[in-house]
Amino acid sequence: MALPPGVWPTMITPFDDDKTTSIDYKCLDALIEWYIKAGVSGLFAVCQSSEMYNLSDDEKVQLARHVKCRAAGRVPVVACGTFGGSVEEQAKFVIKISKEVDAVVVVVNQLAKEDEGDEIWKANVEELLRLTEDIPLGLYECPVPYKRYLTPELLCWLASTGRFLFHKDTVSLAEPIIQKLAALNKANVKNFSFYNANVATLKLSLEHGARGFSGISANFYPWMHTWLCKNWKSEPEKAKSVQQFLAIAETTLMQNYPMSAKVYLHQLYGFPIKEVCRTGSYTFEDHKIQWLEHMKGLMESVCKDVGIDVIDP
Repeated sequence: MALPPGVWPTMITPFDDDKTTSIDYKCLDALIEWYIKAGVSGLFAVCQSSEMYNLSDDEKVQLARHVKCRAAGRVPVVACGTFGGSVEEQAKFVIKISKEVDAVVVVVNQLAKEDEGDEIWKANVEELLRLTEDIPLGLYECPVPYKRYLTPELLCWLASTGRFLFHKDTVSLAEPIIQKLAALNKANVKNFSFYNANVATLKLSLEHGARGFSGISANFYPWMHTWLCKNWKSEPEKAKSVQQFLAIAETTLMQNYPMSAKVYLHQLYGFPIKEVCRTGSYTFEDHKIQWLEHMKGLMESVCKDVGIDVIDP
């Protein structure tokens, strides 16, 4: 199967403000409805934005199941499934969580140590493919616990296996993105989607064959990315304005993320999400709130000028 082009938010996880910071599933339901109303093409649950390294295995499975159930076929759902340990142990969890989602995402840096080369990484991937039979998979260059980027050659090999449906790219630099997309286009790989996580190069990547966006700012104004993915070619001047805003605003929303997304939704929209994260405690001084307020005002102004509907949560 092929996954649809467009926007795939890296979902944040709402937590209760109790001692265990349990997952707030009622708030999660409202969040899912907002994403879908904003026109996203799919949902990426159990990712770094979801604070996946701070979730138990049971919570990861339950979170994926809940998102898939609530989406109810309206959009596909994917979730990470490799979290360290032996290849055999990771394969077992991939099989387990695959029952809850449309595809399981392989976290690239979990298949080899930082000082191990691509040959070892490739061998471990081949073993993972053997152990997981025909489960649909994806790829994610997660920057934590260390950055491991795929070469164009390795990405083409992965796509050619027929097991991987997409790649979430985090290299964030124009030239490597162009090289990867050129290699994929030359290889003429079918049913494989390249989603850019770097919003500053989103329009450029779309121009070179990327099929969408999967990044953190889709937790703030996903309708803007949706519009850009659909209209970058037909309305180039408006697309330029949207791209410029998305690139500039990123430095503001990255401050203390993912808490910044929860503060933004809660304080600026009144959305019932608690300002609780498991990744650590964050302090939002008044001037940081003002940054978010100014960002929201500029976003609304750009949307008005371009003709994009703002979808309040």
